[in-house]
Amino acid sequence: MIGVVLWSSAPREKAIIWCEDHAALAYLQGRANLTSKGDWPESGDLVELDYETEGELRHARRVEVVSGYRRSDLSHLLREAGQGATAQPVLRVISNDKIRGPEPQPRKVAAAG
Repeated sequence: MIGVVLWSSAPREKAIIWCEDHAALAYLQGRANLTSKGDWPESGDLVELDYETEGELRHARRVEVVSGYRRSDLSHLLREAGQGATAQPVLRVISNDKIRGPEPQPRKVAAAG
């Protein structure tokens, strides 16, 4: 599976990874779960991983940084993108009544004869 490191702490050997399947975040702990002995993954790095669910936690296993896809400035880029957002939301919810208009009223029919 492919993921992006959202948060990382090299001194504590911990990281949180968002996974491509949009399920629970994966938690990386300890160098034993890295496939290479290189640098600890940083926020924004693209990684390939396996995972194992224990209880309610999803643990990242066999994590490898995808070569050439380091993006340590990801948090800065996301912050900038959020500041450029308009004050008014792009989408808004409207009720069905405003779409359909008023409900039709029943008509009275004159009785014959």
